[in-house]
Amino acid sequence: MKNVALIYPNKFKGGISCLAMHILYYHLNKYHDINCNMYFIENYEEIRNNNAIIITLQYENDYFNVVNIITKLRQNNPNAIFIGGGPCAMANPLPLANFFDAFVIGEIEGTNIMHELIHGKTDLDGVYYPKFDGVNKEDFRRIKRIYPKKITTEDYPTNQFTHPSGAYGNAFLLEIGRGCPRRCKFCMAKSIYYPPRFRKLDDLKYLVDEGLKHTKTNKIALISPSVGDYKHIIELCQYIKEKNENISISPSSLRADTIKDELLKILNLKTLTIAPEAGSERLREYIKKDISYEDISNALDIAKNNKIDKIKLYYMVGLPTETKEDIEEIITLSKNIKKNFRKVEISVNPFIPKPYSEFENEPFNLESKNNIKYIEKSLRKSNVKVNYENFNAMVIQCVLCRGGAELGNLLKNYNKPIQFLKYLKKNDMLSDYLM
Repeated sequence: MKNVALIYPNKFKGGISCLAMHILYYHLNKYHDINCNMYFIENYEEIRNNNAIIITLQYENDYFNVVNIITKLRQNNPNAIFIGGGPCAMANPLPLANFFDAFVIGEIEGTNIMHELIHGKTDLDGVYYPKFDGVNKEDFRRIKRIYPKKITTEDYPTNQFTHPSGAYGNAFLLEIGRGCPRRCKFCMAKSIYYPPRFRKLDDLKYLVDEGLKHTKTNKIALISPSVGDYKHIIELCQYIKEKNENISISPSSLRADTIKDELLKILNLKTLTIAPEAGSERLREYIKKDISYEDISNALDIAKNNKIDKIKLYYMVGLPTETKEDIEEIITLSKNIKKNFRKVEISVNPFIPKPYSEFENEPFNLESKNNIKYIEKSLRKSNVKVNYENFNAMVIQCVLCRGGAELGNLLKNYNKPIQFLKYLKKNDMLSDYLM
């Protein structure tokens, strides 16, 4: 029997709402010779004498936790293989190359790749072995990604752990699609999860039936980069409501151009969240967001008709070709929306050039910090709430998503984000990763 620890390198709240954790847990425990348990930042130190330790890499800013976790666990698990996976592993695992034995590059459904790795097999397709394959960008990018051509009900967890403190609450996570059919130049997901794949409606109905039967839940969270692009979305939502009218439905995201009156009636949302990304039509066209002012206006009219009184908007600043006029357009659009809705919140964060996106070689704009503050100040009198991430954390995210194995020792020696950033600045290294 192989004892396996599956770790989410951050708090339980995020980990219990991470579909990858549920998929891996379900997938690994189906093998009779594997005993897999879930761990989070709160309890990983309990892990002793395991045969394999798997860490899902969802966010670059978790790397500081990851390095601490591996450093501690190697002492108490001397014979374990350390395996990384997830979107960050698929995009650029190089900053962590010196800490892991293997990275799974892709999606595991329909394969035995995890079982084979845990049992010591090497030279597997879809696996990056830093010690053998090399730790340069060219070495890593030679690894061919594995993925199922169709996503079905195979390996899908219908008995999920839920908790009120989870990011979605007591929600059953229902992935309706993977990958995205849209063209956004800034998006990494459309490349690392290409081609876009949606589940069959009958398969989703089956997963709803089984999920409601086996999972303690009062909500179904629809997971997909673009929920509204699923052609059977209204039928699916109707089916859920027919099964149990008290189950709420929470879509992970809705594009403005997919919002229909019938959909909002079924969802019965209190808040509508849309992501214009840029304030101006010109910039949205350039980044291929493919959402017009008319699309946004139409979505807001439908929201108003459905008695939604709170709107959330997501924007990026520092996009390629951005001008002062584009910043002003964010302010103008937000003010105009506030005239028609009781509450308007916007989230403004800097554009980060991600690997495999069309913008991966564009610079990170340090002026974005000033523009975010300017937007916040300009909207204060209009009573529009402005949210934003810690700017230094965004700078570090850019460094880690672009950097190589040379960052490994820095992550270990300067294992607090602010120390890491200070070192890069002091040694004039920051511009190497931002430009």
